[in-house]
Amino acid sequence: MFALQVSGMGCGSCVSKIKKAIQAVDETAKVEIDRAAGKVSVDSQEPAESIRKVIQDLGYTAQVSP
Repeated sequence: MFALQVSGMGCGSCVSKIKKAIQAVDETAKVEIDRAAGKVSVDSQEPAESIRKVIQDLGYTAQVSP
């Protein structure tokens, strides 16, 4: 499991879009999103960097949390 800090999630539609994009890469991924905190927690077999890139490809700024 890993977490990412994501900037630009302003609405519920953003949350839905990010979740769907992550699950398109790994359909078994468990995704929890705290929009207010800008935090996306992911339990996936995919590397954190792959998930970060998927989020960035949607137009958001994402960084893997240490």
